[in-house]
Amino acid sequence: MENGSRAAYITGLGIVSPVGVGRETFWEAMLAARSGAAPITHFDASDFAVRIACEANDFDPRDFMEKKAISRVDRFTQLGLASAKLALEDAGAWGFLESTPERVGLVLGTGLGGVGSMEDTQRTLDAKGPSRVGPFAVTKIMPNSGAANVGIMLGVQGPSAAPALACACGTDAVALGYDLIRRGDADIVICGASEAPLTPTIVAGFIAMKAMSRHNEAPEEACRPFDANHSGFVVAEGSAMIILESEGSAARRGAEPYARVTGFGRTTDAYNITDPDPEGRGIYRAMKLAVDSAGLDGSDIGYINPHGSGTPAGDGPESHAMARINPEVATSGTKSMLGHSLGASGAIETVVTTLAVKNRVLPPQRNFTELAEGCAENLDYVADKPKDAPDLKAAICANLGVGGHNAAITIERA
Repeated sequence: MENGSRAAYITGLGIVSPVGVGRETFWEAMLAARSGAAPITHFDASDFAVRIACEANDFDPRDFMEKKAISRVDRFTQLGLASAKLALEDAGAWGFLESTPERVGLVLGTGLGGVGSMEDTQRTLDAKGPSRVGPFAVTKIMPNSGAANVGIMLGVQGPSAAPALACACGTDAVALGYDLIRRGDADIVICGASEAPLTPTIVAGFIAMKAMSRHNEAPEEACRPFDANHSGFVVAEGSAMIILESEGSAARRGAEPYARVTGFGRTTDAYNITDPDPEGRGIYRAMKLAVDSAGLDGSDIGYINPHGSGTPAGDGPESHAMARINPEVATSGTKSMLGHSLGASGAIETVVTTLAVKNRVLPPQRNFTELAEGCAENLDYVADKPKDAPDLKAAICANLGVGGHNAAITIERA
């Protein structure tokens, strides 16, 4: 049964990021263009060609779960649980969850799952043998362990899913939540993504792919989306969960929405396992579908939060895709502060886009001094300081994923 509305209302935001934990701290950092990049401390990276990352060092899992539970789940699940709890608190939705758990859904995506636990388990196996592998090894590693454990810990009994679309899965998770609300399968959906990829294997793998910036001497200046000196991304960890709610449910609870999700688009490049389509056709079609399904025109879109990873292969095509939506649209590559949290990036950037629409102010990006050759020239690249946007009515959050996955959502004022 459909709920009779094209929109799903955003009533809560929860985030754990390299620039802070919680919505208020996060947004303050975004407006100040504060960087989360620094030398890696999660492991000894002294022999690595890249030794910088964006770590969520203000996060302490003990603030959100008991010690015994911490030892049984991977860090990506810990991050996901924290952001889900923060989102529920922000929405004032704990009471609804406790009274009507079967009408609450959960979508928690991840690009990699429990890769840290996988590496720990392998070290135990190599050093001590198979009899010393713990009973929670598999349930810490599996990609759906975030959705499974968070669902159990919160008591969610409605539909659940664990999408894994690489760097597009956070945006796709919000779109899946939107779908559940539109179809009437749930009154509230907790949706987003979580990633904890700061491990030797993942960092070494991205170094081998030549995807990351090697500016170890100046971490805060390393990620430079759309800038002439862009040289790759800075890998990051983090999580964001968004409370989506039907119009009727939000009204009954007296919830004050931040904004509305009104459209989405998903496409596949079918081009290359690592590089995006050099013409940007896939990401353009995803954004166009998001605009069309919202019943809007490109001219209605005042801001696009792009994938903007700072890679020469991605920035140019994506910029021209944005220009095809609206030739003069404002954009800011917020990975220049947050780093690239892979599967979680789209969820975190959905929070950025939502707060931009709610507050009618556009967050800037760091490290933009000269437009890179091959990037669209007429876009309004918001850099260094926030930009007031009193007429902002609709925005897009768009992401590309390794393998050619593209996802975009349209967010409008409530």
